[in-house]
Amino acid sequence: MGGYRQAAWQALATLELRRRQRLLITNGAGNTGSLAIQLAAAMGIEVTATASAAATDRLRGLGAAQVVDYHDQDWPDQVHGRFDGALTAATGTAAAAMPLVRDGGRLCSLTFDAPAPERAITTPDLTVQPDATQLAELAKQLSEGTLHLTPEPLPLREGPTALTRAEAGRTGGRKIVLIP
Repeated sequence: MGGYRQAAWQALATLELRRRQRLLITNGAGNTGSLAIQLAAAMGIEVTATASAAATDRLRGLGAAQVVDYHDQDWPDQVHGRFDGALTAATGTAAAAMPLVRDGGRLCSLTFDAPAPERAITTPDLTVQPDATQLAELAKQLSEGTLHLTPEPLPLREGPTALTRAEAGRTGGRKIVLIP
């Protein structure tokens, strides 16, 4: 459960963004993306996220300044301006995000499909490293209510269906909690 939390934290650290800079997050409605939106917004970073239209209000509520529907093949043409950094959390989006990053910016891929560096843009693929201190800080923020997760309670009998959805990445950015 801590992996996606630490992925968001470590990706933002890799991007080294500061207040008033701009960040693009692909798969903003996913677990990692939604946490990255919250962490970045709390740092004063302007966030644009890709997600389905149904997630727009939720992501704006988490701190995204703009949400672009990834179902539209021309979504890259709908974002405003260039970005200082991009966090790609959806497979196949790194190549589309690269032209949106300013020269000298950074792109961090969580899906191991970062394009080759160009225009002085660094493009690491992030392998999350376990870090108890980070995880404790994230847990503290969750317990204090400064970070939010959207769990989806399901009856225990729906466990196999929940597992299939989770493996396919079809949880809509929610953690599934099985209840008796």
